[in-house]
Amino acid sequence: MTDEYQFKIDGPYKPSTIPMGRLAAYMAALADLLGEEPSVHFDEVKEGSAILVAKVDGAAQPKVHGRMRNVRLGDAPQDAQKAFRALDDLLAADNATGRLTSGDDNVIEFPGVTRPKPIKYGPVKQEGVVEGRIVRIGGTDDSIHVHLKDGAVTLSAIETNPVLAKELGRYLFDSIVRLHGVGTWLRNEGGAWELRKFKATRFEVLDDTPLRDVVNALRAVPGNTWGDEEDPITTLLGARTGPEAH
Repeated sequence: MTDEYQFKIDGPYKPSTIPMGRLAAYMAALADLLGEEPSVHFDEVKEGSAILVAKVDGAAQPKVHGRMRNVRLGDAPQDAQKAFRALDDLLAADNATGRLTSGDDNVIEFPGVTRPKPIKYGPVKQEGVVEGRIVRIGGTDDSIHVHLKDGAVTLSAIETNPVLAKELGRYLFDSIVRLHGVGTWLRNEGGAWELRKFKATRFEVLDDTPLRDVVNALRAVPGNTWGDEEDPITTLLGARTGPEAH
């Protein structure tokens, strides 16, 4: 015997008007939400608002029931929480709300377009630092632009003066540097801080030597106790959790 779940989109779509690509996006996110992929099957799109119907085979029903309960309680696995957010984002973008039902039970509500809008903050101007490897320096006036690469992120809204730019040029594509100065920041609707402008006034070169090489060098210094540590790296990292680290 199968269990039936219905995902109702309370918005502008009907089965005859929802674009195929959009329907596929909803179906994929709903499949991720329900989980138990081999035992969950798409059945139909019902009339009214667009209502996606999925059926769950008997053996998988307890697991899907538990998964949906945990989503409702906010205690679900990360992949289920991600699927919930994906469905809710689709609804919000479509100016819609949604709900997942099973029989007469309202299993999960999706606020969609009615969810509270994140608040933007800023711009905030304050002293701070940015770090990364210099990948570009350029400009012909008194404001020279510097690009730093920090992992997968490239910071390009950095300016400095010609004197400091000339000094930084010695470390182009080489060392990691920390720039000190005044930055203008804006927190976007997603909650992330974006750098809009940074005026660098001084810098320092950071040592990017691997930690193990640093420890080995310390061990070689006569009279220290690092040679007695079985796992000095773990000891060093563990010490950072003490009150001194805060």
